Amino acid sequence: MSLSLYFHIPFCKHRCDYCDFTTYAGFERLIPAYMDALCRQVALMGGGETVHTIYLGGGTPSLVPPAMYAQLLQTIRGHFSILPSAEITLEANPGTVDLETLSGFYKVGFNRISFGMQSAKDKELSLLGRIHKPVDIEKAVEYTRVSSFDNINLDLIYGLPGQSLEDWRFTLYKALELKPQHLSLYSLIVEDGTPFARRIRRGEIPEPDGDIAAEQYEWSCKVLQENGYRHYELSNWALIADNFDYRCYHNLQYWRLQPYMGLGCGAVGFLPAGGKAGSTMPRIMENPRFITHYIRQVEQASQFGDPNAFLRTSTTEFEMETFMYMGLRLLEEGINPKVFLDRFGQDLFSVFGKKMERLIDQKLLEYSPNGNIRLTRNTWLVANRVFREFTDEEDT
Repeated sequence: MSLSLYFHIPFCKHRCDYCDFTTYAGFERLIPAYMDALCRQVALMGGGETVHTIYLGGGTPSLVPPAMYAQLLQTIRGHFSILPSAEITLEANPGTVDLETLSGFYKVGFNRISFGMQSAKDKELSLLGRIHKPVDIEKAVEYTRVSSFDNINLDLIYGLPGQSLEDWRFTLYKALELKPQHLSLYSLIVEDGTPFARRIRRGEIPEPDGDIAAEQYEWSCKVLQENGYRHYELSNWALIADNFDYRCYHNLQYWRLQPYMGLGCGAVGFLPAGGKAGSTMPRIMENPRFITHYIRQVEQASQFGDPNAFLRTSTTEFEMETFMYMGLRLLEEGINPKVFLDRFGQDLFSVFGKKMERLIDQKLLEYSPNGNIRLTRNTWLVANRVFREFTDEEDT
């Protein structure tokens, strides 16, 4: 089975007020040492495996010059076998790119760009602490197409404090005018410890309105379908036809719980039994969250040639639970009982039968025409209620 590689680029010009990811502003001086550490980790972990997707996420990966990515991709090719058709994605902030930079990214090997558009309104971008303006996204998409990219994703955030349905309609329509091949729509989650959470607690901004967010999501589902986008995952839409399929294949690897390595600070991965490191059990790949700690661990692991420094053994039970709640995010595909049986050697209903019967009775799950198990249409807004059923310790 082909492997996916995720690389975390934690550097940002400014940390957005809602962000709870592993990101750091003002540490650009560490970029050369960090990129060198990524190359060393690739050499340590690679064993010639076939790779069909590579994803550079962050942070703001577009802050790193194309020449450094050329070196990273060259190193990957030296230790893995990248398929000619591989999807290679770079996340980018619209305020950090120009035509020269985007052309450089394309020339070194990227073929998919994911822009953090978030909103088409100045006041909402300011509220979120974003560094770009609406005009920047228009220019960025134009430059991306001039640079020969033909696979563009736009990330949007709905459910903002004080955001009306009309505000959201304006943003989504503006995004559609840009004709992206893929759209990701995320409801704002206010994480503890973020500037956003502190501002709400101090009464500076209102709490997000869940009812309005639900209305925004439902309206989006309708409008995107009318505009030809297939709703293939809870938060993701793509243009799909007989001769093209713009789903994000890297993220499909996650949702199907197929093998992926996470490289870089804070990155995680999942690997089945076997592989270069050797294991009879599935393994979780983990990396230190702090940049300097990550660089130090890579140096030490490289010195001893120890890929296990980033791996810990997991359990089949954890793998089965994760397979369920990740796979159910795929609205059309859902969970295939035969795939479950082939993968785990156990019948799906013997493992999760009681939970699934209850969820089907409650009309939260249903059988698709091909016999797979999937979320019902009315469950999309409360999907986490279903996912929690597969992560508790209740008897199956």
